Amino acid sequence: MQSEKTAAVASKKSESNTALNPRVEFVVHASLNDNYVDTDFVQFIMGKIFAKIDVDSKEKETGYIRASLVQFSEAMDHGISTERLGDGIDGNIAEYWEHLFDLDSGYWKQKIQDEYEVLQSDLLIIDCVEIHPKLRGHGIGQSAIDRTIDIFGTGCGLVACKPWPLQFTPAFTCDRKALKRLKAPCVGRDEAIHKLRTYWCKLGFWPLDETGIYLLSMAHRRSGGPPETCEIFGGPSSGLASRRVC
Repeated sequence: MQSEKTAAVASKKSESNTALNPRVEFVVHASLNDNYVDTDFVQFIMGKIFAKIDVDSKEKETGYIRASLVQFSEAMDHGISTERLGDGIDGNIAEYWEHLFDLDSGYWKQKIQDEYEVLQSDLLIIDCVEIHPKLRGHGIGQSAIDRTIDIFGTGCGLVACKPWPLQFTPAFTCDRKALKRLKAPCVGRDEAIHKLRTYWCKLGFWPLDETGIYLLSMAHRRSGGPPETCEIFGGPSSGLASRRVC
């Protein structure tokens, strides 16, 4: 009975999503230099999301998704160490590098390889997703995440994010106009964190211990494999902090 209800809700969201005709436009900047440098293997991706606010309205820009693709495999083919990409270009990437990679070998930690069945070397990071308040609940955010992974995650072993509510980041708490535009739910920080992490779990991401990092194995995504349960870390007493604004 519960599964039938869930399927009905998903079907309704899908129909609503289709009626709003959402789409995403990706922008990626890449160097055309013949002599590659380390920064050529870190791609910062901006996806602008467009949709109709109402079924009968004109299409408008209604959100965005930001991501980073770290091409460890390609970099190594050009003689650039994974350590340089992981720890020398961007502080946010360095945080993932520290938790996911063996600092001596430059490859995935053995624990990560075993638990997530990592088959590829590249890492896709979902940095941030924001959807217009009127379009939340229609599955557009999930569709944007899925499409980003479909396009940029094919050579990746893992997709990672660090769920943190936008309204509790400095960029929004220090900008009243941005905070007003966001129209975030009126809930406390701990509840907002828990809800957001639950959302990412439903998308197939799983917590890496109590680091605040959530991971999606591309091998599991393709096969529909494990794990079957998800424990949400970072409850009211965790004190976890983050710059990441997924």
